[in-house]
Amino acid sequence: MNIAVVALVGATLGQPPAAAPGPDYFPLNSRKIDLPIKYERDRKTIRQMKLFVARNGENTWYQEAAVPPDRDKFTFMAKEDGLYWFTMQEEDLQGKNLPANLINTPPDLKVLVDTVQPRVQFTNGRKNGDDVVVEWFVDDKNPDDSKTQVHFRPASGEGYWQEVTLPASSRSGVRFPAGPGAVTVRVTVQDIAGNKTEATRDIGGPAAATTALSSPMTGPAAPTGTGPVSPASGGTAQVPAPDFNPVVSAGPVAPAAPPTPTPPAPVPTPTPAPVAQTAPVTPQPPPAQVAAGPTALPTVDPRQPVVPASPTGGVPAGGPVPVAVWTAGTAAAAPTVEVSRAQYLNYLAFDMGYEVESRGPSGISRLDLWVTRDDGRTWMKWSQHDGKQATVRVNLSVPNNPLPEGNYGFRVVPVSGAGLSEREPVGGDAPDLRVVVDVTAPTLDLFSPTGDPTSPDTLVVQWKAADKNFGEDPITIEWSDKPTGPWQPAAAAELAQTTAGQPVAARRLPNTGQFAWRVPAGLPPRVYLKVAARDAAGNVKEVVTREPILVDLVKPRAKISGIVAPAGGVVRP
Repeated sequence: MNIAVVALVGATLGQPPAAAPGPDYFPLNSRKIDLPIKYERDRKTIRQMKLFVARNGENTWYQEAAVPPDRDKFTFMAKEDGLYWFTMQEEDLQGKNLPANLINTPPDLKVLVDTVQPRVQFTNGRKNGDDVVVEWFVDDKNPDDSKTQVHFRPASGEGYWQEVTLPASSRSGVRFPAGPGAVTVRVTVQDIAGNKTEATRDIGGPAAATTALSSPMTGPAAPTGTGPVSPASGGTAQVPAPDFNPVVSAGPVAPAAPPTPTPPAPVPTPTPAPVAQTAPVTPQPPPAQVAAGPTALPTVDPRQPVVPASPTGGVPAGGPVPVAVWTAGTAAAAPTVEVSRAQYLNYLAFDMGYEVESRGPSGISRLDLWVTRDDGRTWMKWSQHDGKQATVRVNLSVPNNPLPEGNYGFRVVPVSGAGLSEREPVGGDAPDLRVVVDVTAPTLDLFSPTGDPTSPDTLVVQWKAADKNFGEDPITIEWSDKPTGPWQPAAAAELAQTTAGQPVAARRLPNTGQFAWRVPAGLPPRVYLKVAARDAAGNVKEVVTREPILVDLVKPRAKISGIVAPAGGVVRP
């Protein structure tokens, strides 16, 4: 089965560039890949088409999708950057698969997915008379040195960018004549997938006549750039020595549009490190439709002992404290788990099901559970199990896991009775199951409701809620004439009806900070309000007003319409 690959922009790729990891790899800078299906037999004889994927150059195939023969393509969404192999398998009406053995069949397509922009760091920049010497370092896993370009123009921003012809022996430094005065040098780099980054630097000015930055090995300062800069990859490539032979500039480059003078990039100057100052934390109330800002109402959590609210209207003194997310290894920041594929839990111990897809005569001697906290960048062996049960008990509340809340990824590796197993997961392997553990309830404050000046029978309920893992529509609002209920929904008047004698559940609202409640007729003049915030893991924070609040803000008004004659007629004196 032959397949082609189509990028997001809709262009069909032909032969891959020579700079790819291999001559048979197609580099792409998008994780969404369209794979057209080329049918070689009559579609009426085909039951379905299957798409299999292998990762990182390993000949281990996983079925990704299956479609009926009326479909003309697969759409594959890569979870992360890396190498992907694709093979399509045809299943006929009798259940026969073609090709039957994927391991012995060459892949239909090999793709390199790279969505990270290169990083440019200037390591040296100075003027020797009228000559400019500039050196730089490119941090990228798949650089394309042939696409590196250097331009310069006067630091005043006037004039065209002039291109510098780079020596063939070096793409990390150049010396060229630029004439007297300060200049702005622009270095443009690109990787084989088409990701591009630009960085500029002023050279020869009064504050930067001779400026040399430290090498990348000692942590260089961030460059002044116009393009995006990716985080450091951790490894440092060997930079070849630049060729400083004089090179004549290639002449001015005509711009695509009339040039607009831009101010020169600021020259970095040493500045003392700022002194950290602690400012008093004052909670910002949500926007209100009244002139004065809202004031926090005294509330109680119906499921917790009564704790007085803080004077500032923020989180109560005994409320939960956000927990930092643990990151393993030398990761620069906490990973972002793909929300659509992660399962949220609000407990630290659970049973996880698994299936052994193949086993030999010796059976399974044990099962190793592997865990990642950074979505596959690093892995650690978590626990061993006998493999006799259909589930694995996972306990995240252990001494060597001081920050149990956060992102997890899991993989199981069965070991046969003969001691054989597939390889253990390594950096770059995606987890089979993603979990976000969150045992902290949201924070919630309720503010004084206000009347809507444009609608006399409308009360504006205001709150402030925060949580690390809020899903969609996490807020519910209810009312009652008693502090303990029963509670009626306040989200919409029509929901105050009952179905089969049972109250209808309150409609969940987005966390906008306010809700205009049209008070239905027949309510007592004062009621208790209960606001609840629920996160994606099921943690709930509820607050109830300590005192009933006035919800009927309409001031009655009347005027005399005239004299009404008595029923017996007019009485004359």
